[in-house]
Amino acid sequence: MMIDKLLGKWLPSKNRTTADTKQITTPDISRVDPEDLADKAEAAVDSLSEQFDAWMSADLDKLIAAWAAANSPDATPEEYRAVFMAAHNIRGVAGSYGYPAISRLCGSLSTLLSDTHPGENSALINLHVEACRAAFVGVGKGDSSELVADAVCDALEQTVAAKAGAS
Repeated sequence: MMIDKLLGKWLPSKNRTTADTKQITTPDISRVDPEDLADKAEAAVDSLSEQFDAWMSADLDKLIAAWAAANSPDATPEEYRAVFMAAHNIRGVAGSYGYPAISRLCGSLSTLLSDTHPGENSALINLHVEACRAAFVGVGKGDSSELVADAVCDALEQTVAAKAGAS
């Protein structure tokens, strides 16, 4: 009975007239200035972008802490999983935050970790984590830092691809 009443609000009924149903009005957008909307959207993103550095820093701190815990002789699969999750999360947001190199590095790190057992690939994992840290510090330092970041990304991605192919 209750479901019929609820559905009756949205489904047409034989007994209902159009006067019984609520009409939804569509807003008139013909007078909306697209440039004004674009300016407002850009201002909203700019206000958020001031927080991107803080968010990226916090995410990298989680990755670094997870790796510090997993980089030990008695590391557990759960500790490696925490590194993977931190890298995976960063990979998803870093590009939006304005850190494409970190996104690439964490994508490569996630790929590496998906086929890594505790104690394996420590040096390569460490290179990824340190490269993320360096890319974060180097953002906005000019074209040369972006070229270095891209070269590091290329080298690490190729190394991970070669390892994955050898498995």
